[in-house]
Amino acid sequence: MSWLLEFAVAAEKTDTLVRERDHKELLASGLLGEVGGVLAEFKKKKREGPAYPLYEGRLADELGDALWYFVRLANVSASDLLQTLPLDTPGEAGNTAQTPLVPILALGAAAGRVLEAIHRANPDTLRVALQDTWHGLRVVAAAAPIELVEASKRNRKKIESRWPLEKKAHPLFDESAPKEEQLPRLFTVDFIERGTPERPQILLRYKDINIGDRITDNITDADAYRYHDIFHFAYAAYLGWSPVLRALLRSKRKSDRSADENQDGARAVIIEEAISAIVFSRAKQVRYFENLSQVDYDLLKSIQEFTKGYEVSQLPVWQWEEAILEGFRAFRQLRELKGGRVTIHLNARQLIVEQLR
Repeated sequence: MSWLLEFAVAAEKTDTLVRERDHKELLASGLLGEVGGVLAEFKKKKREGPAYPLYEGRLADELGDALWYFVRLANVSASDLLQTLPLDTPGEAGNTAQTPLVPILALGAAAGRVLEAIHRANPDTLRVALQDTWHGLRVVAAAAPIELVEASKRNRKKIESRWPLEKKAHPLFDESAPKEEQLPRLFTVDFIERGTPERPQILLRYKDINIGDRITDNITDADAYRYHDIFHFAYAAYLGWSPVLRALLRSKRKSDRSADENQDGARAVIIEEAISAIVFSRAKQVRYFENLSQVDYDLLKSIQEFTKGYEVSQLPVWQWEEAILEGFRAFRQLRELKGGRVTIHLNARQLIVEQLR
């Protein structure tokens, strides 16, 4: 079986649109959108030049996504088509290496014809448009240059990272550390609101001892950021990772010089705080993720970029998404209750908020 047919089999298992009545239209729209993403990456590269080092990876991602929509459309529209498609590089690809704009535009035109053929319910025209789209994908990939088979592998890896068939959390990072250097597996922290109505503050208490500093919103327009430490507890519970919490609870891995300096050090703390602030800024635009079951993938990709070189970079995207959504669920509860008692259960991957008595 060719890599293209293998990819088509894998793509079918992850098609969440299959139950929709307008399944083909959604797939065609997705294809056209991803081709637009390819063009957007090319534009960024032309504009930023060497200052845009993410170009090759991002372009491969966009091509992989376009390939996913293409194989799904081919399978549901002309089931025998994929077996007849050539896998070699088109002869004219060598003439476009320096100017991929023209083949990208041609690919966009072909994808547009796919959508039009579906609207007109013309299977013959659709088959030709799909063949033209495949030709365009091969030419653009060769001009990039990116191997389509590699783009398909990246796409499968991305899908497995965010939507695995079976979710299995990564082991806790400090399992081999001495007990006194491990994050507590089950503990409670009280979020107590103090200050004045005009300037509320949050105080954290752990084992009847104040920890950390009293925190306000640190912004002119109140937004309850004073509760943001809940995100560090969420990262600990759902990721098994929080340099901030390790510092706060004095649980750094001092017996392991590399872990102490690199994984639990000041730079890791700064990165975690930066992630919390950036995610919070995005969350404000979507009602703090209320009634949402997923996080913007671009945001998740940015987090992966921030954490490269750190142990947490080993985690699949779905764990980050869960940590963010569960962290904001707890945040909304604390904001509503004006404080609360939070139970953090690392082994069970749970975060429970209760009203303070």
